[in-house]
Amino acid sequence: MIEMRQDPTTRVWILNGRVGAAPALDQPVAACPFCPGCEADTPPPISLIAGPGGAWRVRSVPDRAPVFQVEGDLDRQAEGLYDRMRNVGAHEVVVETPIHDTTLARLPAADIVLVLQMFRQRLRDLKRDTRFRYVQVFKNQGGGAGSRIAHAHSHLVATPVIPRRLEAELRWSKAHYDRKERCLYCDMLHQEREQGSRVVEDDGAFVAFCPYASRFPYEVWLLPVAHRHQVEDQDDPALARLAAALKRVLLRVEATCADYHLTVHTAPNEQSPPVWGRPWESLREDFHWHVEVLPRPAETARLHREEEFYVNPVPPEEAARHLRSIRPA
Repeated sequence: MIEMRQDPTTRVWILNGRVGAAPALDQPVAACPFCPGCEADTPPPISLIAGPGGAWRVRSVPDRAPVFQVEGDLDRQAEGLYDRMRNVGAHEVVVETPIHDTTLARLPAADIVLVLQMFRQRLRDLKRDTRFRYVQVFKNQGGGAGSRIAHAHSHLVATPVIPRRLEAELRWSKAHYDRKERCLYCDMLHQEREQGSRVVEDDGAFVAFCPYASRFPYEVWLLPVAHRHQVEDQDDPALARLAAALKRVLLRVEATCADYHLTVHTAPNEQSPPVWGRPWESLREDFHWHVEVLPRPAETARLHREEEFYVNPVPPEEAARHLRSIRPA
């Protein structure tokens, strides 16, 4: 049994308990549960996008060993000064392609659009449940990033709390807006485009740059130029532009480091109770959705997780210059 317990000194929620067994790290290709013909090795799909012949192109399935459970109420309880609640949420795996030996970056842009459409569909659906305050979209590519299955896939995790980094982003975005009545990320975009030294590419609709205080070598953020607070508001033409930009960015990153994390930072569920006891107020104006790509090169200095200090040996200006020099195939 898993339950969530809050650390009163940091207000961070910790999952306590055991989850089911994960697949073996050395799983052979023949046993890949995400390949066509092996659909019985995964739970029935929640949603799928089919091709012209009816075969699936992208599918979303429940995780076989979920940390969060869809059934039940939060049942938040006090234990003295401590708080605990049930691990209510959802965990889905998005299988990005029926092709085993490839990556998201190597897919045609039209196929990446299908993956983004699946994200959009699942985000909208999961946010209908007011128990879920946040829906994370993330991808771990390669063993160095913790991926256990080589087949291209990503995750959607709905949680009753907002992840710590996202909460910090929301707080500082709100503080910036309260002071200046402008979006923090729009201001960052303006400065990065004006200076240019950290910009990896700019197609007019999306800008990719190495952030000023990069945590990892060759870290890249991808933002829409037009202000939007949630990625699921993007229509099909916008997703097509996003897919093309994302493909170019990931090809550049893969040419430098094969292993990386990808996270989509979108707005929290506005239908759920706000985290600070008041309505979401200026959320639509102060937050700006974006994608973060965090490479994990083998030679990176060990991350000091407890202190939240990052040691990055490659300055972002140097990283951007190198990434710009790579021509995506």
